[in-house]
Amino acid sequence: MSQQDPLTALQFQAPISAQCIIDLPDSICYGSVSVGGFIACAMAKHVVSHAAQQLKTKDQTEVRSAHVQFFRPIIPAKGPIIMRLQELNLGRAWSTFRVDAFQGDTSKLAASTNIIIANFAMPGTTVDTAWRLSPPPRTVNLRKLEMHDDPDWTCYHTAFHPDGFRRAYASVKNYIPKQRPHNITFIEQWITPGWDCTPLGSKDSSVSDARWTNELIQFAADLNLPIQENFVQPHLGMIPVGSIAATLNFAATQEKARKAGTLNWRELPDDGSLPEDGSKFFKHSLVHATLTMSTEIKKRLPDGGVRWLYLRTEAKSIQNGRMDLQVLLLDEGMDLVAISHQVAQIVRGIDKSSKISNL
Repeated sequence: MSQQDPLTALQFQAPISAQCIIDLPDSICYGSVSVGGFIACAMAKHVVSHAAQQLKTKDQTEVRSAHVQFFRPIIPAKGPIIMRLQELNLGRAWSTFRVDAFQGDTSKLAASTNIIIANFAMPGTTVDTAWRLSPPPRTVNLRKLEMHDDPDWTCYHTAFHPDGFRRAYASVKNYIPKQRPHNITFIEQWITPGWDCTPLGSKDSSVSDARWTNELIQFAADLNLPIQENFVQPHLGMIPVGSIAATLNFAATQEKARKAGTLNWRELPDDGSLPEDGSKFFKHSLVHATLTMSTEIKKRLPDGGVRWLYLRTEAKSIQNGRMDLQVLLLDEGMDLVAISHQVAQIVRGIDKSSKISNL
């Protein structure tokens, strides 16, 4: 298995009929389970491809909003998914579709989504609400950031191993402030695509810079650094592997290796990316299983996409494993690109490791 470009994985042409069958990449998984944000993107792609082939909706090819529900884990090792589309309402300004996804037994629904598509070029009311991020984002120089030269920010990029627990996260390079806040109420990060890098090291000079597009908004929103482990106490003296404190330690180790000229500078023995360590290091970790994901896309990114996105993640309450999650996505100019909300269930990381999921 090699790391797959998520944009390439989404370049399937949905048939004119309402049913589409696709294979999901094994490389875009958390443990054995496909990343929900990627499944959401695949279902949205089915809608957009179908709509582009219909006379009434051929100009409505941009996703305005999507509400996804996940009913059971989707595991690529179990085979392809079948997506079935319904036209719920076809309108002049926007249209609504439903997509149901099945895997294996077509009597058991794995995921569904209601998607509103529109033409963003259609004129409408625009006003300034005066909303701004609060507290404001930390100052950053993105040019220096990409060169690992901003003194206030650091980079953490998960290594890609075919059987690694966190292999989906190799799709994103995370940049976070070096100064850890005393009380974490939210996580802020800048991200660039990570699939244009070698599996264990830096940018692959033989490929063009990868970019975020509207097709990948739900995927990017689901690759936020986990917030829940920042609120729990260390287990047997070990800092939770998904916490900002642990991530800063991983980033410092990677930075030292990178500056020393180590080619596989992303490979770490204790961050759960190595296949033999996945169960060991995620046994006591708290990961979240997404039950619902609602995303509203506020603006159309340039045709060629963008290199950078800013993410701010917040959870307001965690009760008996029930967690809410809000992710704001902004561009380089700090314009709001999308708002994503999730309803999630906290589970042990080891429960996402098995080929036969316990979820």
